[in-house]
Formats: sequence, structure tokens, C-alpha cells
Amino acid sequence: MSDAPSLKIVGGTEKSNEALRAELEALRYENQKLKTINDVLVTRVEMGWGNFSAAYSSFQQAAGLTEQVASKARALQQTRSQLDETQLDLDRTQAERDTSQQRLTDLIETIPDALALFDQGRVLVLANASFFQFWRHTGAEIVPGKTRLTELGRLAVAHGLVDRRSRTAERAMAGRGPAGSSVFRMADGRWLQLAERATADGGLVVVYTDVSNVKSEEGAQLARAEAAYDTLLESMLDNLPQGVALVDSNGGLRACNNKFCELIGIPRGQLTHNEAVASLLRASPLGEVLDAAEGLWCNCDPYSADCQRELVLHDDRVIDLCSNALADGGYVMTFTDVSERSRTARLIREGEQRLRLMTDALPALIGYINRDECYEFASRSFEEWYDRPRDQIEGLGLNVLLGTLEYAKHQPFVNKAFGGVAVSFEIEQTLPDGRQCIFTKSYVPHRDDNGDVIGIFSLEQDVSEQRRTASALKHAYRHMEQRVFERTRELSELNDQLHAEVEERAQIERDLLEATREARQASESKVKFMAAAGHDLLQPLNAARLFASAMLDEELAEPVQRLAGSMSRSLDDVESIITTLVDISKLEAGVVEAAPESFCINDLLEMLADEFHVLARDAGLGFEYKRSTAVVHSDSQLLARILRNLLTNALRYTEKGRVVLGCRRRADCLDIEVADTGIGIEEDQLQLIFGEFQRAASGRALDERGLGLGLAIVDKLSGVLGCRVSVRSLPSQGSIFTVHVPYGDLSTRAASTIETIDLPDIDKLWGQRVLVVDNDPAILEGMENLLQRWGCEVVTARNLAELSKRLAEGLEPTLTILDYQLDGQVTGFDVANVLREQLAQIPPVLMITANYSRDLRTEAARSGFALLNKPVRPHKLRS
Repeated sequence: MSDAPSLKIVGGTEKSNEALRAELEALRYENQKLKTINDVLVTRVEMGWGNFSAAYSSFQQAAGLTEQVASKARALQQTRSQLDETQLDLDRTQAERDTSQQRLTDLIETIPDALALFDQGRVLVLANASFFQFWRHTGAEIVPGKTRLTELGRLAVAHGLVDRRSRTAERAMAGRGPAGSSVFRMADGRWLQLAERATADGGLVVVYTDVSNVKSEEGAQLARAEAAYDTLLESMLDNLPQGVALVDSNGGLRACNNKFCELIGIPRGQLTHNEAVASLLRASPLGEVLDAAEGLWCNCDPYSADCQRELVLHDDRVIDLCSNALADGGYVMTFTDVSERSRTARLIREGEQRLRLMTDALPALIGYINRDECYEFASRSFEEWYDRPRDQIEGLGLNVLLGTLEYAKHQPFVNKAFGGVAVSFEIEQTLPDGRQCIFTKSYVPHRDDNGDVIGIFSLEQDVSEQRRTASALKHAYRHMEQRVFERTRELSELNDQLHAEVEERAQIERDLLEATREARQASESKVKFMAAAGHDLLQPLNAARLFASAMLDEELAEPVQRLAGSMSRSLDDVESIITTLVDISKLEAGVVEAAPESFCINDLLEMLADEFHVLARDAGLGFEYKRSTAVVHSDSQLLARILRNLLTNALRYTEKGRVVLGCRRRADCLDIEVADTGIGIEEDQLQLIFGEFQRAASGRALDERGLGLGLAIVDKLSGVLGCRVSVRSLPSQGSIFTVHVPYGDLSTRAASTIETIDLPDIDKLWGQRVLVVDNDPAILEGMENLLQRWGCEVVTARNLAELSKRLAEGLEPTLTILDYQLDGQVTGFDVANVLREQLAQIPPVLMITANYSRDLRTEAARSGFALLNKPVRPHKLRS
């Protein structure tokens, strides 16, 4: 009989329910088996086994077996008791485990973040509802105990939870992101932060936190920081004296200051972020200059980094362009106005040139030695004595030019001069070609503002001949006193001749200076005389034109009418010539000043079109005018004179075809163009035509009476206005003259503080009582005849006394025509003041003058007076 196995609990370790049940069944089987053996043995004993000699022995064995069975039964009972206790412990443990698992589930459900627990094999064990919320509408099957962590990345991409192109998000979802935590973006735009932590049994806890709000706040903070940085950067740039533009690596504008906007002619408010800087510059006044510079220096792109050069603008300003690269691939462009520095450098160069001319004319060796004992300046005589070009001497050390031995002889004097003491000495010097010469030299210290010696002026003169002569005289004196006396006399005469020559040269220089001053005074007198003579000539010419106009209004016989017409045209020619000469004289005298203001260009061009349409029709030419609504900033009167001269030239040199007046808008200015189909201009003559007395051959015999000053006046007037005039032309095809005028703004035009008095309507001149004040009787008579034929009642006065007499007689004019310059110092404004004092209301005033000054036009506009320049044309007077 074998021993039955017993159930053991080792070290208090609980076995599983299945193991305990199996062990219980095995014990039951052994117990049943022992019972069967016991019954068989008892039966055999009862059947007579005791009659045998071994019966007792068998009984003993049976008794032993019975005892064993009883023992096994007790052990089995004990095991059953232990099994029941174990089952109770298992039930309590299971309940506690369920309770703990429920508490864990409740705990992770209270966490707002998505949380998932993976075992050692990275298989999903447990997750909260927030985790499954990610996958609710994706169609992906996420099963605890089945789904692995490595499958989450593939499922996230396949079901559109993250962007297919986002490898970072896919790797993060699959647990293959950076160690610790990582942030990635979902397909719906949300941002998740993934955090991992290992458990004690080798598992893994993964937390997915929605950080979209944090990212949004970070983006907002970054945007605010960038805006604050941009504001600070612009404020800092605006305080810089240069124009500055910050360009990114793509050539876009990142930031700029007001100086840069002024250079390109675009307000800062119209600039957009990342706008191409090259396009802005090409469309600005700098564009043409930069393009020309790019062509001349192709190894330095003016629109890129690492570029520096000076640019000369059309208004003669000099701009220093400097581009410096940045670490991020962009660069900084600075535009510095160095006009004053450039002018100073030019003046220094011109002064140096004049100094060279003067020093080169002297026989002495004149030079300047700097503190490093190097020549900075050397006259032309150095080339002859040292057999070196001057550009090789300048910059050469004194020791190199003189040589070691000669420098040692000169060094004491050089040291004394640099010590602040002027020295003069005589020295025998061996020149590079071996000649022995004697020089008298003077070293004069040059001090700076602090009194420190920064260089020395050197004056050297060869006295070898004089010294040889003196030596010969001395030698001759030993032999014959008479020869010494004669030689001395000859030398004295030679010295007197030299002194006389020097004095003669000085007198010639004084005479030249005096002649230059007299020539300048004569030129100024000529200009003033031309201006005054032109003014005096315009007075009788004005009267003659008024009489001619009055005569043409009369009913005359046809021969007399033709004579009157011829006289009127002759007066036109005389007026044109005198006006041209007066214009040139005033422009050269500098008395013409611009009074720029903003106005609509169409008002000016329409007036010119009406005037020249008739002239073109009389010449048998077509005339076209293109309207424009642009507003420009210029002097309307001076601009009208420029355009009138260009239109006159176009009619004069066009035999057939047409003349066109129109405008083109540019980014920085308005181009006013006068085009014709005339004879054209050769290319080599395009710059010469703006000179004085330059005329082209014309097919019109009547137009041969010009002086060739029209375009010269245009050139000078454009300089006064500060605008540029250009020309394009093809021989036999025509020409296009363009006036480049800056834009204006009507809203910025200052309003007049005095109300302007409107003139009467043209149709209402009949019956008007007109007061005419002029010191020229002929003009008064001509004006009276002309106005009376227009139906006006005319009252005239030559001075303030006659005016006061007329007013005392009860004169109340409805219109006043005043000459600006009367006798003495009396002007038309004085007359207007008298009218203002003695009349209840001053009538409209039309002031006539030959003065084109800016102050007069400003004062007339401020007073509300209309202004008309002499000579007066009747149709202009009437309008």
C-alpha cells in the first residue's frame, strides 16, 4: 500500500482554485482505493485465512492497513478543512481584487487626460474613457488584452487620427517618440503631449494630455513678443539718421524706417510685410540709378548683401548704399546721405588741384611730409630732380627718396622740425643720378588743433648755380678786384631783374584778379541791364499791343486791316524775343523763384490745349490732348512756361502730322509728355539742344526768327523747379519731351487766410466801371480804348494823387486794374490799401506786372488779387 499524497501550503503561499480541486480529487481517489483494499482483507480473514499458519500475520497486516487508512482519512479531513479555509481566503482576495480594480478604474476615469496601461509585452491592459474617446469615431478596434502599443501609430494614421505626413505623431502614438515626453499635432488640429512611465512589474503607463490651449497661448505670446519686437525695432530704426531696410533671406522686407520710405517715395502705411525689396527699389527714384550701377559693377549686385557704393541721384544728392549680411541669410541695407561729404571731398580735390597748379608753376621743390616721414604731397619739380613719377614719390619714405647717407645728413633738421621748431638750412646733396647740388631747405611744422605737430611743410630750392657763382667770384677776387666788382654788379643786376620779374608776375596776377572781378561785375551788370531793359521795353510794347488790339476791333478797310494784322504779328515776334531775353537774364541773375503748391494738372493742361489747338490748326497740324486727374506739387506758372516752350518748339519743327499733349503715371512722379511727328533730333545732338542759341533746321520760314533759347529756358526753369526734363527722338520720325513732376496732395494745401475776390463774369463786362492805375500815359490810353470797345466805363489815374481826386469825386469802381510798379517806391499794393481805406468794399483787383518773383505771386495770392504778367494779351486780359 502506497502513501497517499498530502496537500501542502508552503510559506503561506495560496494555490489557485484549480490546483486545489485537482489535489482534492486525487486524495478522494486514494481514500477510496484504501477502503477497497481494507474490505478485501477483512473478507479473506473471515473466510478462514486464520486456519493457515500465516493467518495471524495477515491479520496484523490488515490491522496495520486499517490504521493507515484511518490516518489517511484524518489527513484527508484536515486537508479538506484547510481547503475550505483556503477557498474562503481566495473569495476574500478575489473580492478585494475586484474592489481594488474598480477603485483603479474609478481613479483613472476621474483623470481628464487619456491614460492607458500596458503589460510587459506592451499589450493594452486598461485604459480610461478619454483614451477610447480618441478612437470613437475612427472605426479602429482597440481591445484590452489584444491591442499592442506598437499598433497604435499605424491605426492612428490609417484611421485619420493624425496626419499621414506627420511621422513624429505616428512614432509618438506608437511609443517610439523621444524619451520621457513629446508633443505632436492631431489631424483635427489639436496638440497632444505624450508622457510615459514604467511600472514596477515592467509594464508601461502612457498619458496623452491635450495641450492645445497651452500651444495657442504660446503662439499668442510669441505673436505678441514678435509684435513688440517689431515695434521696438521700428522705433529704433526711426531714430537712425540713415534710411534702413531689414531684408529676409527671400529678399522680402521685414522692417524699415521713415527715411527709407522717403527715399523710395512710398508711405510706410502702403508697404506690406515681406514685400520684395528689389521691386520696391526698382520702382523708386533709386531704381534707375541702381540698375545703371548694376550694369557698371556687375560683380556687386546692388540688391544683395555685401555691397557698398555711392549713388548719385538725379537731384545731385549722393547716397552711400551699404548692405551687410545677417546670420539667418537676410541682410541690412543702409542708405546714408553723404552729399555734404561728397561736396566737401570735391572741394578738397578742387583745392588740391588748384594748389598743384600753383606749386607746379614754381621752380622750387614743395612737399608735405607726414608724421611717419612719408611724402603726402610733392610738386612737379620733384619728378625732374629725383627722376621719379610724382605718384611714386607720394607715399614714399623720406629715407628711401634721399638714400641712407643723405637721410642721415637731413635727420637732425627733420627731428628739430617735428619737435616744433621751423628750420632753414643749406646742404650739399648727391642726387640719384650722381649730380652734386646745393639746396637751401626750410622745414615748417604743421600743427593740429591741439598744437601737436602732425607733419612738416618742405620748401627746397637749388642754389648750386648761385653758390658756384659766389665761389667763382671769391676765387676771382683773389686775382682781380675789378672782376669781382663787375661780377658783383652783374649779379646785382640779375637779382634786380629777378625782383622785377617777380614784381611783374605779382602785378600780372593782381591785374588778372582785378580783370576777373570786373568781368564778374560786367556780367552781373549785363544781366541786370537786360532785365531792366526788358522791363522798360515791355512797357511801350504793352501799350502798342493794346492800341493794335483796339485797331483790329475797328471796322477798317481791308488794306488797313492787313497792315494792322501784320503789325500785331510783328509785335508778337518782338514780344517773344524780348520775353525770351528777359527770361534768360532773370534766370541767370537768379531772381526767378518757385512757389510750389498742389493743384490738378488738368486745369493747366486744358488751358494750354485751348491755346495751342488754335495755333496748330493755323499751322495745318493736328493737336491731341489727353486729360488727366492727377494732382501734382509744383509752381503752376513756371511749369506752364516750360510746357509752352516745348509746345511752341513742337509746332515750329513739325511740318506735317500732329502734336500730342498728355500724361503718364509713374510710381514716384507724373510724366507730362509733349510728342510730335516732326524732323526729330540726332542722338549726338540730344544734350546740345538744351544749350543757348542752339537751333535745328526747320521747314517753316516763319519760324526762323527764334533765338534758339527756348530749350535753354526749359533747362534753367526745370532747375528752379527741381524737376527733370528728358527727351527721346528719332530723326525724321519725331520727338517726345518729358517733364517729370512730383505728385501732390490737395488735402495738404494750406487754405488762404484772406478770402479771394472773384472777378466778374466775362459776359458781364458790358457796363462795368473799371478803374485803371498806371504811370505810363500810353498804356492808360491803350487800355482805355480797348476796355471802352468792350462796353466798359473807364476811369484812369497815373498816381495816388489823381486816384484820391477821383475817389473824392465819388468814384466807386466795380473792377480795378493796377500796375504793380508805379513811380518812386509806390506799388499796386499801396493803391489797393488806399481803396480799402476809402471804399466800403474793395472791388476785384487785377494786378499787371513784369515781375516774376515768388514773393510777388505769394503776396498777390494772399491779398486775393488776380495777377497777369506783361506784355498783356487782350484775350488773356478779357478772360
